[in-house]
Amino acid sequence: MPLVLLAGRKPVAILALLLSGCVIALSLQVRRPGGQTVAEGWFLDVMGVGVRGVAGLREAVRALKERASGRERLLARNEALERRVLELERELSVLRDAERERQRLLGLYSAHPSAPPLSHVARMVSLVTAGPFHSALLDRGRAEGLETGGVVVGVHGLLGRVVGTGEQTARVQLLSDRLAAVGVLLPRSGRVAVARGNGTAGISVEYVPVIADVVAGDLVVTSGTDGIYPKDLPVGTIETVRRGGASLFLELPVRLTANPERETTVFVFPPIAPREAGADPMALLPSPRSSGRGSPARHAP
Repeated sequence: MPLVLLAGRKPVAILALLLSGCVIALSLQVRRPGGQTVAEGWFLDVMGVGVRGVAGLREAVRALKERASGRERLLARNEALERRVLELERELSVLRDAERERQRLLGLYSAHPSAPPLSHVARMVSLVTAGPFHSALLDRGRAEGLETGGVVVGVHGLLGRVVGTGEQTARVQLLSDRLAAVGVLLPRSGRVAVARGNGTAGISVEYVPVIADVVAGDLVVTSGTDGIYPKDLPVGTIETVRRGGASLFLELPVRLTANPERETTVFVFPPIAPREAGADPMALLPSPRSSGRGSPARHAP
């Protein structure tokens, strides 16, 4: 069937080809008023379409290249901005740390405006707890002039004393250490006593007779009678007054004003020169005989 249709249409196709040839021939001969043949006009029209197509294609390619180049520039700029943001964040972190350190130093110097000569500023870098023994490490040592016996104070009060020094570090015995002792004064009543670390987080004032005028909230400061700590440094406040049992002395736990976990920047005062050779700071503690009679301890002048 398809062959029959093609055979029937063959004369039509030939006729169409002949007519097309005649039209082309006429177009090559017939000229327009401007002297241009019709075929030339057709050719120029076709070429114009092609030229416009090529130009459009080139424009599209150029636009794609510009878009890709712009995207690369944006990506590069974005990476540069991200790096700059990271740098600024690091700088901001450093500035914030510096501002916090400045505030700590301002607070420290405001709390102790008349620090002794040869005092040093140090930082507590770690706390060491081994049962009832409490100590801390400073980031300064012999190279900076720290000495054994130096007094360590923070913004809020006394923290302890230097018991060992290395070239770049020093170890501090905190007041809460079970072996720590300090001569104290209760300013409201003028009572002089001794406080010892309780091995937990505070200290207790000892050898205060049950008849003494002491109430919860009384301020406790250093008395300066122990030959280790200067006087009038804040220590804490009486937390409660206990008068139980057959003891002749009150039980006076003290809430420390200075917290080693928060007092990161501290002053290290130079050691106090001993008033007499061989003076023993533990002489503050009463003898068994005197404590057995219930009399308070005698204190060094």
